[in-house]
Amino acid sequence: MNDVYERNINIQLHPIDQNTVVVAASLLDLHHSISAEIKIDLTTRQIVDADAKMIRVPYYGCPGALASIRNIIGFKVERGINKKIADTLGHATGCTHIVEILQNAMRFSSSMLIGVRAGYGKVDKKRELSEGERIANVMPYLKNTCIVFKEG
Repeated sequence: MNDVYERNINIQLHPIDQNTVVVAASLLDLHHSISAEIKIDLTTRQIVDADAKMIRVPYYGCPGALASIRNIIGFKVERGINKKIADTLGHATGCTHIVEILQNAMRFSSSMLIGVRAGYGKVDKKRELSEGERIANVMPYLKNTCIVFKEG
């Protein structure tokens, strides 16, 4: 195979107000341009709104998968959400690419929400703490998830 095929997934998170963030995720490759946007309530960790668009897809039937996007409203960003997203938006009536970008968005959102719980409301505050202090702050949430947060 001499052809080059590339897929890009982008995720952005930005606050709307003190209690709500928007997570925008997109997938772009030679055949697809798909985006999704979800709003998350920071106090409850629940998805409070969801939308998706298919700008470029390989088949006429693809946009039919968008009909169920709002079914994830009410899901909580917690362990098990990626399976719920796959079961709700994937399989024979869904789209594997919508599932892919939203699962990546949930992983990203989850790590950002851990930072919020640890008190990193501002980038400046994070820089004021030493690396050891930052690790200690998030250890209860990230214990044994990687080499940096290895217990003991």
